[in-house]
Amino acid sequence: MAKSAAATELLKLVKTLKNERADHVKAIEAIDRTFQELGIGSDASAPALASSGAPKRRGRPVGSKSQKAAKVKIAKAPKAAKAAKTAKAPKAAKTSKKTAGKRSRGSFGVSGDASVLGFVKGNAKCTTAQVNAHWTKEGRAGKADNALGKLVREGKITRKNVKGQRGSTYSAK
Repeated sequence: MAKSAAATELLKLVKTLKNERADHVKAIEAIDRTFQELGIGSDASAPALASSGAPKRRGRPVGSKSQKAAKVKIAKAPKAAKAAKTAKAPKAAKTSKKTAGKRSRGSFGVSGDASVLGFVKGNAKCTTAQVNAHWTKEGRAGKADNALGKLVREGKITRKNVKGQRGSTYSAK
């Protein structure tokens, strides 16, 4: 059987490619041995592990930020219980742009409404700004405006507008 020139040239090309591949395989084995001597894992082993039949994990990696935050909350729980027993208000959590995340609810020994009502009773004709300053001094987030509005609707305190200025003064009934 006579072989054509194209077929013999193709066989030569395949033979040279097989020889080059064998050289490359030997070079990779030498690199892997060097990595093993130095205690470095080779990147070639990673795809082999992924295709070994074990399914790849989806989602957040183990030991990530959210799991560490959960451990911190568990560790801080006894402090919150102790603070509630002593009826002292905990300090507000300081958040910065770097650590801004989900803010947790504060727990206080006295409710917000009771705190505002007690402040208004103790300070006759106090302004909204003074009540809000007291609110933040207790370590509470936001402003006391919702609590003030609720107490006015319930009739526990009275609101009086200040002429020529922003804000109102409050007095207890």
